[in-house]
Amino acid sequence: MRSIEELRRAMRDETADLAPGVTFAQVRQRARRRRFAGLFAFAAGVLVPIGATMTVLSAGPGGPSPLPPPPSNVAPVMTPLPVPDLSEAVRTGIAYGPDEEFFIAATGDDMNGVPAGFYNAATGQFRRLELGLMTPEPGQFSVIGEFEDRHGGIVDYGVVRGAGLRVEVTADGQRVDATSTELPGLPGATVFWARRAGIAVGPTGAVGGPSPDLAFTARDAAGTVVATGGYVQRTDGQLVIADTSVQIGDLMPTGVILADGGKLVLWFSGDDRGTSLLAGSVHGAGAPTELRGLGRYARPPFDIGFYGGRQEFDQPGGTKVVLLTYVGPATEVTLTAPTSTGHGSVRWSAHPQLRIAWIAGVAAQDTANVTGVAKDARGTVIGTSEGR
Repeated sequence: MRSIEELRRAMRDETADLAPGVTFAQVRQRARRRRFAGLFAFAAGVLVPIGATMTVLSAGPGGPSPLPPPPSNVAPVMTPLPVPDLSEAVRTGIAYGPDEEFFIAATGDDMNGVPAGFYNAATGQFRRLELGLMTPEPGQFSVIGEFEDRHGGIVDYGVVRGAGLRVEVTADGQRVDATSTELPGLPGATVFWARRAGIAVGPTGAVGGPSPDLAFTARDAAGTVVATGGYVQRTDGQLVIADTSVQIGDLMPTGVILADGGKLVLWFSGDDRGTSLLAGSVHGAGAPTELRGLGRYARPPFDIGFYGGRQEFDQPGGTKVVLLTYVGPATEVTLTAPTSTGHGSVRWSAHPQLRIAWIAGVAAQDTANVTGVAKDARGTVIGTSEGR
């Protein structure tokens, strides 16, 4: 049984990257997106080439020079939400850090809305921001995303219902005219972005802005105000954490062969507050190539037995390797399946009570039937994954 304080800590970890004042409806909307999109917290590294041609627009006010045009084939860094079609993307000309550029796209579906992210011309990859903006009702703004561009500027971006609108951003007594456009796949709405000075919404786990007088106003061609307001949410929290994280504990090789011919290896990356479990593929003596994130964990991780969420990776011959995470006093954790070629587990050196158990060679139709059993030193069953 978890204590009230442990539950509070878990809730803080889960909502750490939400802005102060977040509502229950927004937490529920986030949970719904995660349920449909994958339950992973960090952008990770599987590369999937797709064709792309972006429309070049002017740089935001005071922004650094835009990057060179992207090549015809762009390799996005896979993130929990679907990768947007870059042929439908708009380049903003706003640089993020030394070698990435901010862009906005439309997925064409109501669940994921309008994604945004950063394209890297040197690597041909992009990283997606956390929030997919939903198309608002008439006369309203969407939730407005915000990030610090690492050049001393703050960038606000969002969607307002209505075509051809002009958006003004006011902060710290200064007014900025946002750049706005209509986005392919998003008829009847205006997408906007503005680079400004001022106070940003606090990053993950911190309390910061926005500026007390931050306001957004949309006007039509006649100058009539058609929408005001806008709730602001920081959207680069996960990228900030990812870019400043360090490996926690040792690499955890499994020896399991993946479909790409490499061997599955696991590791944790984060800080003293929390970490992300990452999976990669390693070939020979080379460094692992990140595949994807497998979830975030508090430090120390909560002692609750088997965690919910089964992870799967492709193996040669169309089979799968399945992983489950266990935290607790067990000395042995094993997985079983109707068909398999082997099983094992690895322990996190930084917190040895956390084990990741795996079972390989599972037929695709049997992955949902994988179960885990935890035993103590006497061989007594002290936990199972049933119901997780």
